[in-house]
Amino acid sequence: MAVMGSAGADRARSLLNGVPDRFNDFCHMDQITFVQLADWMVEHAESNTPDISIEESLFVFLDIVAQGNSFRTAAYNWDHDIELTQNIFLNIMSALQTLREKEDISPSCPSFKETRSRWRVLKAFRLGKSRIDGKLKVGDEGGDGLEVSQESLTQALTALNNFIHEHREF
Repeated sequence: MAVMGSAGADRARSLLNGVPDRFNDFCHMDQITFVQLADWMVEHAESNTPDISIEESLFVFLDIVAQGNSFRTAAYNWDHDIELTQNIFLNIMSALQTLREKEDISPSCPSFKETRSRWRVLKAFRLGKSRIDGKLKVGDEGGDGLEVSQESLTQALTALNNFIHEHREF
């Protein structure tokens, strides 16, 4: 991890170096797969948050999509402001969309319906039933959520599911 000394970086190090079961419960993937994903993103995607490590950015993203936290809660958990937390989320979502464009989905990858329960952010949404403009609100608590394209979020999470499936440790 490149950045040292912030509360978010300390929390990221604690998760990475902590109890594997706690890590798996938070990320819904093992530590080796997480590191491989971070390495892929460093190599293939642009970061709009240069002062935040890719690992910390992934944790922030997973705090929202896997844990179901709002941007306000994630910002507090990672010691960032809400705007930075939203930018981190969008940056990782964009990187995952790049992953989806560059990597084919494995035929053996479980369907999105099978892995949907892994992503708490989707619990409140019915796939295919978005607003007319195709947007949905993510991480909302008191109006601090982001409106994102349902298709973009689905593509990002599909890419993440496939990466986890293809790289998980057996």
